[in-house]
Amino acid sequence: MPGVNPYARHTLWSDPGAFRAALNELPAEPDAIADALEQFVMHPTAAVALGCDIPMGAEADKNLRSAERLIEAAINRGGGPLTQARAANHYLFGTCRDFALLAAAILREHGVPARLRVGYASYFEPGRWEDHWVCEYRTGKQWALLDAELGPRARARFGIDFDLAHVPRDRWRSAASVWHAIKSGLIEANSCGVSIAGIAGDWFVAAAILRDAAALAGIEALPWDYWGPGRSICKNRCVPPERVRDIDDLADALDPAPDTYGSTQAVLERFPWARPSPTVLSFPDGRTPTEVALAPQG
Repeated sequence: MPGVNPYARHTLWSDPGAFRAALNELPAEPDAIADALEQFVMHPTAAVALGCDIPMGAEADKNLRSAERLIEAAINRGGGPLTQARAANHYLFGTCRDFALLAAAILREHGVPARLRVGYASYFEPGRWEDHWVCEYRTGKQWALLDAELGPRARARFGIDFDLAHVPRDRWRSAASVWHAIKSGLIEANSCGVSIAGIAGDWFVAAAILRDAAALAGIEALPWDYWGPGRSICKNRCVPPERVRDIDDLADALDPAPDTYGSTQAVLERFPWARPSPTVLSFPDGRTPTEVALAPQG
């Protein structure tokens, strides 16, 4: 549609497809989205903290690539509307990326420009910057950060004291911003990663920069997808010396983030190696590298 901000259009990943009606039952106000999502989506680590058993087969929820498949799984497991109260074992068990994708899907469905962002949050583990995806949405002439994972239970668990629909930029930082902070000595590389998985280091931040570049361009991968130089970075758990300058330059182009969809596309044209390939190296079980198609199936 002419004149529509491209960020207000669905991507292959955010399109609810056959479940558009179910998506439209959810509130579209940014400050209400997290509360609504927490009624049917639970992060696996939250399930552990709450003493909830993840039902057999639900471990695969985190590998569902599209909003359509996520909503389908949630409806099938809960046996009712997304707005209907359900038992813990009827939840969808998704990651921060899934919360962010569903939030973006809701906002885009209502014509609000939204995009996924890949970076690090300081509000989960003291002294650490945890890998964390959020939804960035347009409000007036500015972009604001929505952490769609911070429903009531999460806010209480982590003692959140800020507006979850306007996350402070010093509490969540993009991967490129964290890379710059590591290089300048403001953040320790080993404090950045996924603490529960024992993953940390500048190599993981470098790979996250590629994921953020892709997400800004509307290519919404999974947190454990690797492509281009990310493949060797993941394999060796270091940034090869010949690639450091490339990552530096990409980080410079993404911090601050491009304001428009067109300017983001220009970044990927300038750095074609950062654009995801049709198949990516992924870790669906957290351990075994697997070649998978990036585009959602079905």
